[in-house]
Amino acid sequence: MPPRAGHNSRNARRTMFYLVPSNSNSDSTDNIGTFLRLGEYSEVERRSFENQHHDELFPAKHISDEEDDTSVYTNAAGGSQGIMMSCDGRILLKSAERMYIESADYHQKTNGDHVLDVDGSMSTVVEDNIDVSTEKGNMTLKSASKMKLECNDQEVKVKGKSDHTYDKSHTIKYKGSYFSEKYGWDFQSIFGMNMTTYYGGIMESVYGVRMQFDKFNFMSDWVSLNWKGTQIDLRGIVMKKVTAKFGSTDCKAEWDEIMVGLQGMKAEATRLEAKRKELAIKSGEIDMQNNRVGARLVGIECIV
Repeated sequence: MPPRAGHNSRNARRTMFYLVPSNSNSDSTDNIGTFLRLGEYSEVERRSFENQHHDELFPAKHISDEEDDTSVYTNAAGGSQGIMMSCDGRILLKSAERMYIESADYHQKTNGDHVLDVDGSMSTVVEDNIDVSTEKGNMTLKSASKMKLECNDQEVKVKGKSDHTYDKSHTIKYKGSYFSEKYGWDFQSIFGMNMTTYYGGIMESVYGVRMQFDKFNFMSDWVSLNWKGTQIDLRGIVMKKVTAKFGSTDCKAEWDEIMVGLQGMKAEATRLEAKRKELAIKSGEIDMQNNRVGARLVGIECIV
């Protein structure tokens, strides 16, 4: 059946439409092959709704916005003039130069894959919020050169595993406070020099066992420090009076007495003997000299 043009004069509505029915030679069929309407809604749209075929003609979002009543076709042109296009095949648009699209609210639904291919630059400006999410699959962001992110506030929540790989140097700067809370293991491996500088105080609380293994330990004190501890008793863990002196000249540690008891295990600071399966530590001074470089073990620390 060739395309036909129709003019609707009922109720003084101004409408021009072109209809090619789908697989039918009947003039009254509601099955739409290709449909183009200019102006107000037409009788074809009304009959499609009355015969429950309007989901083949109108977009699903339009039907839900109009609450699936008669306004689906009466408001198909927005209460005034409009354009209605529908087909059961393909719609191809090509412009050799530019294309401009301007509208109020805009909705697009893709029932299959959606690919956006831009040969030049792409700029997106949004006045309010942006919400990008995936219901089932993954999300990948990749930049060939540089990626820049600027925001006032940022909140990141990762429910699964998170991997970060930096092939080159990485710098993080905090102009305000920084808070880190971890529930689980923390493993850090540095193949090089690690330098930490504090321009303020350091406060550390360890509610467990702290172990440190140093092959070479070089210590330098610019200011003499004298610290005296008091007795602490916490469920079988006893630490008695400790006196430690660190001087910038001799770097000596003097321990009066340390006694730590943990479920029947006792360690004395004056002498610790190690036999099979025991750890021996002597609190005396150990000097290591190599090519006029001296290193002295200045103290033993056990924090529980």
